Amino acid sequence: MDEKKDSLMKRFLGILLLILVPLPLWSQGVDVPPRFVIDTPTAGLLPRAGMDVNLRAYGRGGLLLNINAGITERFMFGVSYGGLNVLGSGAVDWNQNPGINLRYQFLEESFGVPGLTAGFDSQGYGAYIDSTKRYENKSPGFFAVVSKTYDLFHHLDLHLGINYSLESADNDQDPNFFASGSLAINSKFELLAEYDVALNDNIDDSINSGKGYFNLGFRLNVEDTVYLEFFVKDVLENRRQIVNANREVKITYFQFIQ
Repeated sequence: MDEKKDSLMKRFLGILLLILVPLPLWSQGVDVPPRFVIDTPTAGLLPRAGMDVNLRAYGRGGLLLNINAGITERFMFGVSYGGLNVLGSGAVDWNQNPGINLRYQFLEESFGVPGLTAGFDSQGYGAYIDSTKRYENKSPGFFAVVSKTYDLFHHLDLHLGINYSLESADNDQDPNFFASGSLAINSKFELLAEYDVALNDNIDDSINSGKGYFNLGFRLNVEDTVYLEFFVKDVLENRRQIVNANREVKITYFQFIQ
């Protein structure tokens, strides 16, 4: 492992230690946890017969539609599709393929045990780059993540994960790590943060500067079944071609299938 990636691993381990500080006595369960913080997955699943539809708006007129369904108590499945210039004039630059998201929960969260989920997600974020057959932010690919909820304010959710993206035409096939968390101030308002170490994000440093991706946001519960989210992505300005952080908006509608 080169010096840059060794530094990133040390940073990730530091975040890991901070996440492990809260005492297990704080822990509590949640019924329907979010499936993502911002871009990174959690161990949460939709309940059986639960369905959500979400629409994300991002830079350059981009839109991404995602539909997910809880098949059993431990398995969920979703599909997504989108592209650039959907909003605005001119031809739409659609993503090359639809995204697929499936996950299985091996351990359900309890008082002393975190939730553990593994799955596959082929949906990346931002533009799809044909020359390197990848999204600007690579799809997670195969992933495993543990999640734990703590009784702080309304609740505090923390997540740690590892992933291996299949978008490796840029010759960077390293496994990757991520950490994320959300703090619900009350039942209506939640703060979001995540750090993607991005060990697999271009081996020659032509796309990023090696800082990893740090994203912030908030989630607003409008009517229990409708959620509005606002994200500020790449706060550390890791991507070389982007001078300022990216801003995105997401709306999610949840219901049970009759």
